[in-house]
Amino acid sequence: MKRNCWEFNHCGRELGGEKSKNLGVCDSVTFTAFNGTNCGFNSGRYCWSVSGSLKDGPKTCVHNPPLEDCTQCDFYLFVKREENVDFIN
Repeated sequence: MKRNCWEFNHCGRELGGEKSKNLGVCDSVTFTAFNGTNCGFNSGRYCWSVSGSLKDGPKTCVHNPPLEDCTQCDFYLFVKREENVDFIN
C-alpha cells in the first residue's frame, strides 16, 4: 500500500488518531468501497470523493488550512502525479 491521506496530511482522524476521539474517525479511513484504489487503504487515496469537496454532500475533511477545493490539496496533487492520471476528466 502507498501513503494514505491521513498519513500524508497528519490530520489525526485515523483509527486511534489524536483527533479521532473529538472529531471522529474520517470517512476516508472507514469507507471500504474504494479499498485498493490508487493502491490505498479503504478510501485513503481517493479521499476527495469520500470526505472532500468532490463528493455529494458536505465536506468532512479537516484539512489544515481548510481548502474549498480538493483539487488544490497537496495530497490530491501528489496522488495525481504518482498515479499519472487526471481524476476529473
